[in-house]
Amino acid sequence: METSERFKFNSRLPFDPGLLKQEYFIDIDDQTLLCLSQYQECWNTGEYVYRILTTEEIREMLDFLQDLACHRSICPLLTDDQSNYIGLYTDGPLRDKVCYLDHEETDLSPGFRHMERFVAKSLQTPGAEWDRLERDYPVVSDRDEQHEHSVLDLKVVQEIDQLLLQEELDEDDMQQLIFSKLTIMPYAESEQICRYLTSDDMFIQEKAVILLRKRNYTAAARSLFEVAKNGMHNGRMAAIFALKQFRTEESKRLLKELEALLPKPYFT
Repeated sequence: METSERFKFNSRLPFDPGLLKQEYFIDIDDQTLLCLSQYQECWNTGEYVYRILTTEEIREMLDFLQDLACHRSICPLLTDDQSNYIGLYTDGPLRDKVCYLDHEETDLSPGFRHMERFVAKSLQTPGAEWDRLERDYPVVSDRDEQHEHSVLDLKVVQEIDQLLLQEELDEDDMQQLIFSKLTIMPYAESEQICRYLTSDDMFIQEKAVILLRKRNYTAAARSLFEVAKNGMHNGRMAAIFALKQFRTEESKRLLKELEALLPKPYFT
């Protein structure tokens, strides 16, 4: 892209990409900057939930997040002005993917493959918050998955697996990497999610159960029965809900067994 054209769309943005590169070594590619500048033009004339941050706001957020290991590869770029942010992964295996920074609950799993996808969906559904947007991840059906995407996603999963082998990884960083791994797991590899049903991290166990439920992965019914019977509280509740949603003959039978084993409050 020619310098004059780059300056043209950069000048529409509330933040300075050159400064982010100079001060924080964050290099945002031209395609991302272009789609953000297009979003900015639309934002000026419509009602959208998310506003692009100014340079100073990004600086403040980056300075705040630098002490949190699991956030270090993320650059917040938009906000709903309710202390929630849309972040761009700028480094590592998840580079260029888009996540949501919730001020109440930390789950940094990607929702979009790249910023252009987030912008496109936001412009299609003005006023929609993150949870109401049609996101790329998780893929919940084999009908929704393109082969080339699943190949790339599996490669990212393998790169995350390499990071998980690092001995110096802290618990929060490991948890967030596993969250991301499970979320972008190709549908054809759903069985890999089942390995995390026995995690001793309550939130990882719960995340695995929720993703299997969203995929309607009925092959995991027996494993979910074991979580409901012996798992941690969050996992138990999520597993019972998943079995109820499956509505197969096996899941109905397993639920009857659980009703005989567990206190009634689990089923009310």
